[in-house]
Amino acid sequence: MIYDLLEVFRKKYEIDGDKLILDTYELKDGLYIKVYDDETMEYFIKSSRKVKIDGKLITEHDFKDTSGVLQPKAYEWFKSRDYYSNVIDTGKSYDAPKKTIHNNNYLTLFMKIEEFLNVEFLHLRTKLFKKVLSFKEFDSKNEKKILENFCHFIKPLSRKKDIVKKMKQLERFLPQMKDFAKNYNPKEYMRIFFEKDEEIYKSESAIYLALKLYNDNKYSIEIDGNILGLSNYNMGLNSKKPFLEQKTKKLTTPFMISSAMALEVKLFFDWLALQPYKTDLLENIFVNKFSDNGKAIINDFDYLPVRIEEFTDEIVVKNHLHIKDQQDIRLTELWQLEAIVDEVFYNKQLKHNYFRDDLKVSDFVSKKLQQLIFETKYAMVNYFKKYDEKEFYQVIRKYGTDFVIEHIRQNRDYKAKESLNLKFSLLQYKGEAVMDIMEVQKRVITKLETSDYSDLSSEEFFYLCGQVAKYLLTKSKSGKKDADMLEPFLRAKSVRKLKDEIKFTFFKYKHEIGLNQTKFNNALSLITAYEKDDVFNSDSFLVGVLSQNLFYMKKEEN
Repeated sequence: MIYDLLEVFRKKYEIDGDKLILDTYELKDGLYIKVYDDETMEYFIKSSRKVKIDGKLITEHDFKDTSGVLQPKAYEWFKSRDYYSNVIDTGKSYDAPKKTIHNNNYLTLFMKIEEFLNVEFLHLRTKLFKKVLSFKEFDSKNEKKILENFCHFIKPLSRKKDIVKKMKQLERFLPQMKDFAKNYNPKEYMRIFFEKDEEIYKSESAIYLALKLYNDNKYSIEIDGNILGLSNYNMGLNSKKPFLEQKTKKLTTPFMISSAMALEVKLFFDWLALQPYKTDLLENIFVNKFSDNGKAIINDFDYLPVRIEEFTDEIVVKNHLHIKDQQDIRLTELWQLEAIVDEVFYNKQLKHNYFRDDLKVSDFVSKKLQQLIFETKYAMVNYFKKYDEKEFYQVIRKYGTDFVIEHIRQNRDYKAKESLNLKFSLLQYKGEAVMDIMEVQKRVITKLETSDYSDLSSEEFFYLCGQVAKYLLTKSKSGKKDADMLEPFLRAKSVRKLKDEIKFTFFKYKHEIGLNQTKFNNALSLITAYEKDDVFNSDSFLVGVLSQNLFYMKKEEN
């Protein structure tokens, strides 16, 4: 998977190089110290804060000197050197398992302020400076082979002298630096840099990366003079997680890669971690990534053979239920459909839960809606992010009515009406026949007004049952919500059960209904006379519940 994505990333990197990563790289909050060759020092403070602009939360960053003056040029100087000096992860720090030193070379020192204030210089000397002086502690066969490529850089006396010089400078300055740091947030970073060309920083970083790029060097092997190892990214193989080992094979690692490819993978994940939360970061490829302690993790990707962001024929969301002041909505682009589906069906709880296993929902979201999100969101992702509509329309057919009922149960009648309109409109767009509400209404009104007791069609019967149920419930003088009172009808899954519920409710409120209400009495007679054993037609019943009630319509409205 990763190596397919690398092909696309490689083309970008060949053009822009490290600039591709550095353009979006941000320094961590904390204290920054630059130590010059003449042993003078400058102190800087990097801070960030959340602010709301046009209703959206964004992060603002400041990089200032101790006088409070912004220092953009200094920020750029630190930024590239900071990137090159970071450890891959704290488990690969030079002082592991203590893991307090988070830099990878002698030109820097990165520590949490709370750790920095308590560190003894002896720890820095033995775990950082002594290690990088000659790298003698890296004495396994594979590590020695790796270090052979850097002998020309490690062995010169000038480098060793510079390491000793920086070590002694840090030892002298440490009390002063600690005194400065104690007034700041202990959870933020202290990051110390010695003045040096960027290329020297890169060269020192290259040694560390060569030693630490692989998941674990004990898995590495040498073939034809080249070291191959196990990738460190999207791979959990270690002594505590041995389940990926191939126990039946001589080579137990799942796969091996060259050092050049391992570096490419590292650069790709560095870039990916800095990207906004999008799924279209790479051309013609869908990528779903999340952040784990600042590291990018890919849990889904797919090729996109086509991008269908505009509809050939517009989708018209018609006002089938004739909601007052509601106009037809015309959709020409996919994002518009995504927005209306999220708002109408999911009550704006879908998009921010696309890729979450732990649903991030508001407190007022019911368990049923959470269940619907879980059961349907992958079909939504496949359509709105991968442009595959097949499962989307299967969801509309199977679950569309469930959204309507859930809105009713939560006393969101208007949203329920919109949901039924949307379901009918989407099915109609795919060429499927949907209920002609006005035509059914006219036929039923004619039968009620003329006392025509000819058989009702199944569609007419369930529509009329919805009308009668809604009318009867409006006669209640209790303070109960409509949804609670409608629940027995929603649970009725047969004609007999539905007729029983209507009969029971009628006797409950018959004292509110006059003998001269011919239209209603005719409706009750038609329902009672209906003898077909049809499958419960939820949509027709819901249309009856949600559309204008016939028993409150005046003659001229008919």
